[in-house]
Amino acid sequence: MSIRTCLVLCILCVLTWSLPAWSQYHEDEPRDIDSRYPGARPGDFAPPPRYLITAPTASTLPRGHFDITLWAFGDGGVLGSTSIGLANRFLIGVSYGAESFLGASDPVWNDRVGFQLKLQLLEEKYKVPAIAVGYDDQGYGPWIDSVSRYVIKSKGAYAVISKNFYTLNIATGFHGGVNYSFEDGDGEQGPDAFLGWDIHYNHEISLLVEYTLGLNDNQSGSPVGKGRGFLNMAIRWEYSRQLVLEFILSNLTQNIKNVDNIGRQVRIVYLQEF
Repeated sequence: MSIRTCLVLCILCVLTWSLPAWSQYHEDEPRDIDSRYPGARPGDFAPPPRYLITAPTASTLPRGHFDITLWAFGDGGVLGSTSIGLANRFLIGVSYGAESFLGASDPVWNDRVGFQLKLQLLEEKYKVPAIAVGYDDQGYGPWIDSVSRYVIKSKGAYAVISKNFYTLNIATGFHGGVNYSFEDGDGEQGPDAFLGWDIHYNHEISLLVEYTLGLNDNQSGSPVGKGRGFLNMAIRWEYSRQLVLEFILSNLTQNIKNVDNIGRQVRIVYLQEF
């Protein structure tokens, strides 16, 4: 049995054991989507990001909420995804996309559907950060058949910690985590790490920044990484609590071989509840 299969089975066992107890404990407990900001008023902010750009945070969707995301990237590519909050601390999601979806060329569909799981082990309190574990096998950019990986590897299994602050009408969050991607057909295995930061300048505009070290994509024989890590940033416009637009700049460290330009992308997130 592969390491990947064993890990997924372990996650499922933990969820099977823990979710009924948590659901019973929290089923009558309301949870506002702005609760990560102590001192903030309900309705001040859209829900906290579950991802910065590609890096996950420890935030989840409240129970009974779902989101739909459309991400347009280079060469007419589009990635669609949806996530559902099954409990206040647990969400599941699926994703699928294609290269050349926009334009005159024939779409090149992804070889597989992506799956996401996230379980928040510790809910954020005033002096305590949130901690979550999860699994995400959705990578980004074109799929490279010769080495069975995306240009930007999926996070795979991960653990992340997040702490948010609200002072002087400014909300900000700090995030960090480790992960193990199972896209190792290029011969590069081992853990990776990522850091991130988001700051809300007002009730509509925020800045997201993330850096992935790329420890599993930095050897000289890698078909992608140059050993610089991956730096991305985005401007997030919260048009309303239900609709968020993000304008993304990727590959700021120019860490992708044979690509000398910075990527420009757009992502739309729609949130609703059942």
